[in-house]
Amino acid sequence: MRLKPGQWSGHLQGKLASVYGLFSDEPLLLQEAEEALWKVAAEQGFAQRQRLNHSPAPWDALRDERDAGSLFAEQRLLLLRLDSIKLPKEGVSALQYWLASPPPDALLVFSGPRPDASVQKTQWFKALESHGQTLLLYRPEGADWIHWIEQRLKLQKMSADHEAIQLLADLSAGNLGACHQAILRLQQIYPGQAVDVAAIRNVLADSSQFNIYDLADATLRAEPTQILRIIDRLRSGDGEPALCLWALHKDLRILAELRAAHVDVDQVFRQNRVFPPRQNWFRAAARRLTGHSLLAGIRECLEIDARIKGQDPTPVWPALTDLCLRIAGSA
Repeated sequence: MRLKPGQWSGHLQGKLASVYGLFSDEPLLLQEAEEALWKVAAEQGFAQRQRLNHSPAPWDALRDERDAGSLFAEQRLLLLRLDSIKLPKEGVSALQYWLASPPPDALLVFSGPRPDASVQKTQWFKALESHGQTLLLYRPEGADWIHWIEQRLKLQKMSADHEAIQLLADLSAGNLGACHQAILRLQQIYPGQAVDVAAIRNVLADSSQFNIYDLADATLRAEPTQILRIIDRLRSGDGEPALCLWALHKDLRILAELRAAHVDVDQVFRQNRVFPPRQNWFRAAARRLTGHSLLAGIRECLEIDARIKGQDPTPVWPALTDLCLRIAGSA
């Protein structure tokens, strides 16, 4: 059965199907649909989550998961992210094998680009729709684009006048991911407020140029507004996420050393070639952050590294932003 986008939230309030197909050409919409399903599935007992894409042979893994269902004590959600919506023969065969007898303790989620009319007529896609639920998400256009922005602002407990919304729509030029990030930046700077054209220009029209060391310094100094501006410029320019992560991870490691018991702070600074005024920024950050926060930050570095290397398809820049704000004590 095919769900309309407006039915998705209501559907998730009931009993989940055993198989889902989530499709969109917009990464943001696809990610949010997946996350909403994951959250509800976890609440309904599907505590284990596994990405079949991490297997060298995902289609063989799909077959194995069906046959091994009774061996698992926990219900599990299996995600198979499709790079191409045109399945190979082994993919069609594996899907048919799964649909012939889905294990009761597993929930299978296919996720990928939006299929065109020809793909929707294929045998495997029809089988997916008849045995489970499919959801096709489209980019909002025209008046729907303006409405989408209004709804996003409301989700962040914000509002904007017509001119401000139109400016945001024009500047993001139909890029849902960029618009979403802009609204999150607005929320960080103007939480719970009504924003106008001046506020949006203040966030989006900054023409300053920054580098990864500017980002690391602003993070140590706990300057969330500056962090968001620098991230915006790096992301829209030629900023390299791997270099940003390298600088942030290095600072986290130094901060962890500074918080160790009986540490010689001056020696740590000498060994890591930290000179004034960064020494003062490190001292303040070490006092500001707990050991738990530092450990969480280092774990986030590992997760972001996996995204940069293509092992995790979720966006990199939002995760880097969250990491910076965590170190700054604003997340």
